[in-house]
Amino acid sequence: MNPSLSITWAIPCLNEELAIGQVVARIKAACPRSHVIVFDNGSTDRTIAIASAAGAEVRHEGHRGKGNVVRKIFRECDADIVIMIDGDNTNDVEAWPALLEPIGAGTADMVIGCRLDQSEPGAFRSMHHAGNLILGFMMRRLFNLEVRDVLSGYRAFSRRMYKAMPVESRGFEVETEMTLKAVEMKWSVSEVPTSYARRPAGSESKLRTFHDGLIIGFAIFRLLKDSKPFTFFGAIALSLFAAALFAWNAGSVVPAAFFGVSGLLSAATGVILNAVSQRAKEIMQILAMRE
Repeated sequence: MNPSLSITWAIPCLNEELAIGQVVARIKAACPRSHVIVFDNGSTDRTIAIASAAGAEVRHEGHRGKGNVVRKIFRECDADIVIMIDGDNTNDVEAWPALLEPIGAGTADMVIGCRLDQSEPGAFRSMHHAGNLILGFMMRRLFNLEVRDVLSGYRAFSRRMYKAMPVESRGFEVETEMTLKAVEMKWSVSEVPTSYARRPAGSESKLRTFHDGLIIGFAIFRLLKDSKPFTFFGAIALSLFAAALFAWNAGSVVPAAFFGVSGLLSAATGVILNAVSQRAKEIMQILAMRE
């Protein structure tokens, strides 16, 4: 990789006093020429003091939620490559050259550290691991997305990508959104295997299994509607046409007419929004190429 490329490590953080010092120290030892910024999301413990003492710059995002922090990261960073890593000391800091190699070679705009094959026993809570696998399966089926660890927070981004990435999410669904939008905008995405360790004793994950799982599921639903409106509304139209046929065969003329007209409207909506979506993607791609 070109040694002249500037690198910034961005660490979204909330109440990680037990781990953040180790994360910053590992980064400075493994990648000494980089800039380390901790983006604090309202910590009430000693996270800020420990991060500063370890040598990191600390910036603040007052609106709670990882999506809000990621939006600030993309807005305020100005390096050739940004590496985003969790502040809980579970990610393999020393694997950073593997994440940067595809970007430096020009073959990827985003590289995801896949944790699924090299995780320590107990690193994943059972429901988190199962949920990640289910979401990954859904993403591959719905979006033809060749990424396994959709929820990984360990990622590297090229400048042209992170400066053009429109992030709308507020919470932990942001990883899902970034992955889908990267594919949708035809940015190159790669995945490299990285190890995944247990959290330090006494610290807890901020991810709430069922609550955040539902939010991520709704995010996929919304992104499917936005990125593939013809598929989304076409499926609704087929369901309505089927209902109309059933009602007609049952002798219910008025419901059959209602379902039939609704199906036509849904199909027309899908066609129109698909054209709008394609045009919007073209505009976003043009803007991204100017970065």
